[in-house]
Amino acid sequence: MSTVGLVGLGVMGENLAKNISSKGFDVAVYNRSREKTDRLVSTVKEIKPSYSLEQLVGMIERPRRIILMVEAGKAVDDVLDGLRPHLSRGDMLFDCGNSHYVDTERRQAALEPDGVMLMGVGVSGGEEGALKGPSVMVGGRVEGFEATEDLWKKIAAKADGEPCAGYMGMKGAGHFVKMVHNGIEYALLQLIAETYDILKTGLGMSSDEISGVFSEWKKTELSSYLVEIAADALAYRDPQTGRPLVEAVLDKAGQKGTGRWCVQAAAELGTPTPSIDAALSARNVSALKDLRTTLAKSYEIKTFRIKPDGNMVDMLKDAFWCTALMSFSQGLSLIQSASEAYGYGSNLDEVLKVWRAGCIIRAAILKDIRKALGEVGEAGKLLAYRGFADELVRRQDNWRNVLVYAKKAGIPTPVLDASYNYFTSIKRERLPANLIQALRDRFGSHGYERTDMPGKFHSTWRL
Repeated sequence: MSTVGLVGLGVMGENLAKNISSKGFDVAVYNRSREKTDRLVSTVKEIKPSYSLEQLVGMIERPRRIILMVEAGKAVDDVLDGLRPHLSRGDMLFDCGNSHYVDTERRQAALEPDGVMLMGVGVSGGEEGALKGPSVMVGGRVEGFEATEDLWKKIAAKADGEPCAGYMGMKGAGHFVKMVHNGIEYALLQLIAETYDILKTGLGMSSDEISGVFSEWKKTELSSYLVEIAADALAYRDPQTGRPLVEAVLDKAGQKGTGRWCVQAAAELGTPTPSIDAALSARNVSALKDLRTTLAKSYEIKTFRIKPDGNMVDMLKDAFWCTALMSFSQGLSLIQSASEAYGYGSNLDEVLKVWRAGCIIRAAILKDIRKALGEVGEAGKLLAYRGFADELVRRQDNWRNVLVYAKKAGIPTPVLDASYNYFTSIKRERLPANLIQALRDRFGSHGYERTDMPGKFHSTWRL
């Protein structure tokens, strides 16, 4: 009998099955397409094939542990419908796709009467991570994590000798944390793109030269997986033309929904995530290629190569660090807000431990964020950490100068802008929202509070 079952043999599923098998677990697999199953078991003899969900369930020792690696949405519901008649009380299912946390919690409630436990598991690292060691974010009942903790920790990436797999909290917490991970990923990818645009459009640097900048940055406090692969992507040559391939890639960024869900969740919880919001909007704007082409002709919009006042690469380095910090801070605040509102019981230190290796947003700054969180105690106060405050004060002039330069050069910088505006707003004791409240009271009688006396007030605001 196999100890683990796995449904779905796309690239991620196939690589995860290989990873699990390589760690000494007996794995049985099922895929809707028989060809993928046969191809996998022909190369990895230890993996056992099945050709129906009923057969798969019968091959796994009880209580059964079955991993789902299928596309989020209807496909998950279809697999659950197919498995449900064959499961027994005490069986455990692990949805390792990018499911919406709301769907996960709906499915958990539906399976509860059957005594079947559904766990929402965020898995980050792409196809390489699935094979060599991903970051694993497990959510649901703690008993489900404890029963499979050994599995997750053996297949996960390692950082400082510790596995990057952990328990994120109750209900849909695992998928919520993965959703926020992806939202932060949106912000960081857009930040890299904006940096590239300033260097290319503003300074006229070649792709090879920009690759060199990122190659240098990955040796500094900006070191991260995304900076590392950006350097590689910019230097990669098209085998057909010999030119940097990135220059031939269409400027329309795709998305699968997790960024949108993250922004929606933040809005519902009243937690500001402007860096992530701006990144999502930037992708939506990029998708309007035909409209952008038309408007570019109509307006004859031009960008300008302007000589900066100072070393733009050094200024960008400071702006990049500050913006990355804002993005992580906002994401962690969102996880904390959800944990409190939905009763997840998430531990942010555990989240940061899991993100240290294997995942797409792994970065050197996470070590500093983890230290800061240990001192201030909650995500909302991260920017009050003395070490971060000192660095932000030191770097803020260069951050602002980058934005001024970009405006003069006609280069859009939505995430750099949103992050800077968040920083300048969150550190101001008084904002102009007093006038908003006065106007809301004028047209809607919503009332307002005063700074000099307690209570709720209403005025006509008519002269």
